[in-house]
Amino acid sequence: MIELSGLEVVAGGFQTGPLDLRVDDGRYVVLLGPSGAGKSLVLEAVAGVRRAAAGRAVIEGVDVVGLPPERRRVGLVFQDGLLFPHLTVAANIAFGSRGGRGGERRGEVERLAEKVGVAGLLTRRPASLSGGERQRVALARALAAHPRALLLDEPLSAVDPEAREGLQDVLRRVCRERRLPVVHVTHDRHEAFALADECAVLIDGRLHQTGRPLDVLRRPADAAVARFLGARNVMRARRDPRDHRVALLADGGSLRTADELPGEAVLVVRPEDVRLAPATPDGSLTATVTRLTLQGGHVLVRLEVPAALDALVPAAEVERLGLAVGLRVAVSVRPTDVHVLPAG
Repeated sequence: MIELSGLEVVAGGFQTGPLDLRVDDGRYVVLLGPSGAGKSLVLEAVAGVRRAAAGRAVIEGVDVVGLPPERRRVGLVFQDGLLFPHLTVAANIAFGSRGGRGGERRGEVERLAEKVGVAGLLTRRPASLSGGERQRVALARALAAHPRALLLDEPLSAVDPEAREGLQDVLRRVCRERRLPVVHVTHDRHEAFALADECAVLIDGRLHQTGRPLDVLRRPADAAVARFLGARNVMRARRDPRDHRVALLADGGSLRTADELPGEAVLVVRPEDVRLAPATPDGSLTATVTRLTLQGGHVLVRLEVPAALDALVPAAEVERLGLAVGLRVAVSVRPTDVHVLPAG
């Protein structure tokens, strides 16, 4: 288990923390946030390659703050793998091994190579490997030291999209089979949601929210988390005095909410929850299409309410509705899809 209590890290004039976070054995926690949020600083402080300014970092019951890195028994994998270029794959993996006779070490190298999917690459050198293969080797090297915890710093950022899913499967399987507590740092929310048992959102050095990925996505703790996780539609509103479940948007129109509103509020609506239909005279909220942006099999539709509002619509629906710049459409959102935050 990893347990961080009041951990603070200072680099130049930037401070991360104080931060409290618990990662149980066999749990995969993703420390998620934008670039420059302080995520890697936290990881480096736990690993011992950077000094913590305050607080505790307990691994398997031992506070490792103050211990040198080699006594912390953590496996650390960086985004570029940092393999030794002059060594073969087998020698790189063996470098992490703790003792054992030659035959035992060779057997362990072969087992780890098989586990992470590089058994056929043992005689090759890092320069001949793809990004995904290098990260698999780096993971095997980290596991060879029999760590008590696994720390991953943007391990998939240099991996081709085609190889990313396979490496994600390897990481999750290793976490489960070895019952290791894992902390994985990334700025990619899609990567986080694919891997995490729990997400911890770090923004500007402060931990804003922790929770299950779906809870964090659907119920962000504040506007900063909502925007970072792609909600896009973060709108100020006030309660309708005649119906406390109706929010009057600051720039016109209204949305119904599932629960009663405070007097002033911030509404968060994910673009995929915005539904469009042909405009009708009695529609409570109408908008004008101002931009269409293709995103894979969907189209991001920018609307003017008159304030800006984004909808993410399947491409087939765009064709069915005949959406085009300048078209007026009716906009609706289910009350349960409107997340309400305090106005402060």
